Amino acid sequence: MIIKDYELLVCPKSEPLTEFFSKREEVVLRCNSDITESDRVVWYRKTGHVGNVIKDTEPYKQTKYPEDLGGRINASNPPYYLVLSNISLADSGEYWCAVYYRDVCVSVTKTVLVEWDPFGINSTFYRVYSSLMACALLGMVCVLITVNLKTRRRDQASLKTRRTAAQRQRSSRVEEEEGESDEGRGEKKESEEEK
Repeated sequence: MIIKDYELLVCPKSEPLTEFFSKREEVVLRCNSDITESDRVVWYRKTGHVGNVIKDTEPYKQTKYPEDLGGRINASNPPYYLVLSNISLADSGEYWCAVYYRDVCVSVTKTVLVEWDPFGINSTFYRVYSSLMACALLGMVCVLITVNLKTRRRDQASLKTRRTAAQRQRSSRVEEEEGESDEGRGEKKESEEEK
């Protein structure tokens, strides 16, 4: 007869921490909790390939690290932190440190291991590049607005000049016509006087 034992433990929610790594480096995962000798500390992981317990400090549990971490993991005693060395892309994922007091989960620390890409979205290069592009776009918008305003002013000035020229032409025509009609009246008066 096979008996399976399942344990469901509920831990308080916590905001995940993000830890960036480069291949073949060393990463220190910390348990953000006040741990005492009587506390049970369990380290879990969930990566793309596996999801299991890394270390459990319960007295009757044997510490046997997963095969893929063999020789690459060290833990403090009690395990406030885990040190993973010679990190690879397969190690990226979620790691939890859960602290239990009398079988009640009192604290959990979640750390997400993400490979650091020197040109990726979390890199300094990307931040600088994004800032420069934002400034360049803002500069282009300012130039477009300035050119548009200058063109509009030039068009308005040109329109005003054409209107003024047209008014002058009309005024000079009116004056010429009035002058011609005045001359015509003057000739008429002269011819009447002669009669």
